[in-house]
Amino acid sequence: MISPDLRAALLDRLARVPPERREALRRTLGEKRGVMAPLSTGQERLWFLSAFDPEDTSYHVPWCVWLRGPVRPELLAAAFTRIAARHEVLRARFRMTGAGPRQFILPPGPVTLERRELLGDPAVVVDAFVNRPFDLEMEPPWRVALLRVVDDHMLLCIVLHHIAADGWALDVLMRELAECYAAAVEGREPELPELVMPYTAFAAWERERDVGPAVTFLAERLAGTPNLDLPIDHARPSRWTGRGAAVRFQVTGETVRGLERFSRRERCTPFMVLMAAFQATLGRATGQKDFCVGVPVAGRSKAEYAPMIGSFANTLAIRADLSGNPGPGELAKRVRKIVIEAMTRADTPYEKVITALRLPRDLSRLPLCQAMFALQNTPQNDMLRPSLGDLTAEFYPGPGSRYTKAEVAVQMWPLGDGLAGILDYSTDLFKASSMQALANQFTATIATFTHPE
Repeated sequence: MISPDLRAALLDRLARVPPERREALRRTLGEKRGVMAPLSTGQERLWFLSAFDPEDTSYHVPWCVWLRGPVRPELLAAAFTRIAARHEVLRARFRMTGAGPRQFILPPGPVTLERRELLGDPAVVVDAFVNRPFDLEMEPPWRVALLRVVDDHMLLCIVLHHIAADGWALDVLMRELAECYAAAVEGREPELPELVMPYTAFAAWERERDVGPAVTFLAERLAGTPNLDLPIDHARPSRWTGRGAAVRFQVTGETVRGLERFSRRERCTPFMVLMAAFQATLGRATGQKDFCVGVPVAGRSKAEYAPMIGSFANTLAIRADLSGNPGPGELAKRVRKIVIEAMTRADTPYEKVITALRLPRDLSRLPLCQAMFALQNTPQNDMLRPSLGDLTAEFYPGPGSRYTKAEVAVQMWPLGDGLAGILDYSTDLFKASSMQALANQFTATIATFTHPE
C-alpha cells in the first residue's frame, strides 16, 4: 500500500508528462499486460472449472516422445518459440476483469525448455510434470521439458492446457515442431501453412453468432433427461472433485472386423455402433432406458481452422433410447438418427445448451452427461511423424492424468487390427475392480454387435 500523499504526488507527476511520453508509457505497460480479447464459450467454461478447482488436471493435454540421435536443445527451444510466435493462444494469460474473464495475448518471446537429468524409470518425473497445475493467470497455458537419460536418448514432454489446445491442435503442434526443427538442422526456413486468422478472431465470432435455433432444437430433445446412476462403491461426495484413475481394455481384430460388417449392413459408422454398445452396457449396469452420453467433437467447421492451434473442441450430448429392449440392429438405428441430428449442429456451444436446459444446481455431479465416449480415427503413435530432422521419435504413453472429465469416460483408438481403450473413472465413486468389470462388460457387448440378429 502507498500513502495518499505519495499517490497524489505520483498522479500529479504523471499528469505533467508530455502527451507523446504518456502514450509511449501506456503502450509499454499494455505490452506487459497483453492485448485483451474475449474467450470462446468453451474457454470460458474451462476457465471457470480451473478457478473452481485449480488442482484439477483432467484438462491437461500431454504428449511425450523418446528422441534418439544428436538432440540439439537450443534448436528445439527455437522451434517451440517460433510456433508460439505463430499461434497467439500459446502466449495467452487468462484473468478476471470487470467485464468477466478475458485472455491477454502477450508479445512473442522465447519459450523455456525445462531441462532435467533422468535416473531410472521416468514415470515419476513425467507424472509430476504432466500433473503440475497451471497458473493460467501468470504463466503460459503450455510447457515443455527435455529429460536426458544419456547423450543420444532423451524424453521430450509437452503439456498443454485444454483452454489453449485440443487433440487436433496437438497434432498441429507436432507437425510444426517436426518441420521447424528439421528446417533449423538443415539451415532453411520452415514451410508452414498460412494462418488466415488468429484464435481470438474465432473466439469473438463464436460469441457473436446466432445459434439460438440450434440451441432450442437440442434443448427440446434433451429436456427431462435423468441423471445416469451407475451403482457406486463409495458414498457420493457433496461436491464433484474429478479425482480419477483408469483401467485399460482391448477389442480383438476379429471382433472389429465383425463390427465393421455389422456397420455396413446397418448403414452406420463404427462410431455409432460402438456408441450403441456403450449405451447398452450402461443401460444394463443401471437398469435405465434414458440418459445422456457426452461426445467430444473437433469443432473445426471451416477449412481455415484446420492449421490453427486453439481450443475448438465441443461436446455433443447423445441421448440414449433403450425403451422396449431393442436388439443390436434396432439400437444402432436409433443411435444413428440421434447422432446425425446432433452432428449437423456440432458447432453449437455445449455451454449454451446446458444453460437453456435450466438444470437444477447439483455440485455433486456434472450436468447432463455423467458418461463420455470418444473414438479416435488414427492410432495414437501415428500422431507424431517417426522423425524430427535427424532424430528418430517414439511415442511414450506416460502416466496420464489423475483426474477424469466424467464419472466414466471411455476413449478408444486403433491398435494393430483391433482397438485399444481406456476407461477413466471417478475414484470418489468407484473401485478399480468395478470399473474393470464394466470395461469387460463393454467389450463383451461389442461382440454381440458382430453377429446378425
